[in-house]
Amino acid sequence: MSVDLRARPVPLESQRAALAAKLNLTAQDAQEGRWAVAFHHDRRMLLRHLFREIVVETNMLKAAEEESLQDAYQRAQRAAVIEIADQGLISLTQLVDSGAIDVAPRFQRRDRWTADRQSLLIESFLVNIPVPPVYLAEDADRLGLYAVIDGKQRLTAVSAFFGDRLVLRGLVRLPQLNGLRFSDMPEGMRNSLGMKNLRVTTLLRQSNEDLKHEVFLRLNTGGEVLNAQEIRNVAYRGPLNDLVYELAENKFLRNQFKVHPPTSPNYRKMVDAEFVLRFLALSTMWQKFSGDIRTELDQFMLTHRYVDSREIKDFRSRYLKAIESAEAIWGDDAFKRQQRDQALAGLFDAQMIALAETPSKDHQKLLDGRAEVVHEASRLFERREYDEAVRQATNTPARLRYRVEAMQAVFKTVINR
Repeated sequence: MSVDLRARPVPLESQRAALAAKLNLTAQDAQEGRWAVAFHHDRRMLLRHLFREIVVETNMLKAAEEESLQDAYQRAQRAAVIEIADQGLISLTQLVDSGAIDVAPRFQRRDRWTADRQSLLIESFLVNIPVPPVYLAEDADRLGLYAVIDGKQRLTAVSAFFGDRLVLRGLVRLPQLNGLRFSDMPEGMRNSLGMKNLRVTTLLRQSNEDLKHEVFLRLNTGGEVLNAQEIRNVAYRGPLNDLVYELAENKFLRNQFKVHPPTSPNYRKMVDAEFVLRFLALSTMWQKFSGDIRTELDQFMLTHRYVDSREIKDFRSRYLKAIESAEAIWGDDAFKRQQRDQALAGLFDAQMIALAETPSKDHQKLLDGRAEVVHEASRLFERREYDEAVRQATNTPARLRYRVEAMQAVFKTVINR
């Protein structure tokens, strides 16, 4: 039974007439009030019936909620199929060296331990100090291949030491081993170390594909906080993310922003990838920029995460056209103030977006007149407004528009000569 408690009330006279007909009362009986007892009795019966229906529906809703919770719990249990095992260090080394364990999947961070930290890990194994477990995900398509979800640095350090690529240093408990490689250690100690175990938890291929990325985020946000681009790399994986990291390998871009793999801080922070994303996002909406760069980049990744191959091709072409022209016009001075060696995000926006907005047929005119472009662009810094738009509070809508439009004006002057 479904009752609309918000329905329009039925007039009392209509209720009386309906009840009189139901109880076989005459009009005179109804007028004389003999309907009253029957009417009130009927109302009580109706209210009791309504109450019983409400109780039944409430119980049904509670049962449905409990069933939904149980279903959700069961789905979560089915989503994660795991295997836990203690693996010998020598066996793990062989799996890493053979490529069976991928220590650098796309969603992994770019950071790298120093030799001191790697050495302390090896010492922990030698003196039986507990080492946190490693988390792997079995490849869904290729049998016998695994990606590291958490534990990249531990596995890399073990592989480096057993491969004689790490010289121990900074040891506290066993300082006698400082300066030694694996092959320099006594044979008995080498054999003992090789048999030491590291606990490995593996998400098997039957597990939900999205789960390994969620596990990565939860494990890595529990310690050192990921920066915004590292989170995007995990949260928005897909064709667009793959393109961002493909374009981030551009040597010119990396040189300008001092991104030097594999050890530079800017490489570990994924600065190159964030500048590629910054260009792709702002070049499509710079005139409507909200002023919140982090939110805009996140939203761009979310909206375009699964773009088709045609859009990927357009994004790639747009970026390459701009970066190649910037290199051809400014060379090593691109994105930098004259006689300064620091690339500026604001100047990157101005040059790259203005180039992207310039029709391809006019790029050759800019290349032919590059000396004039460089000269006129440098003169923009004579304006206080431009200098501030490039260097101070650069993520405001007005300043983004100002610096891009100023660079566009320079280009138009040269093109129209």
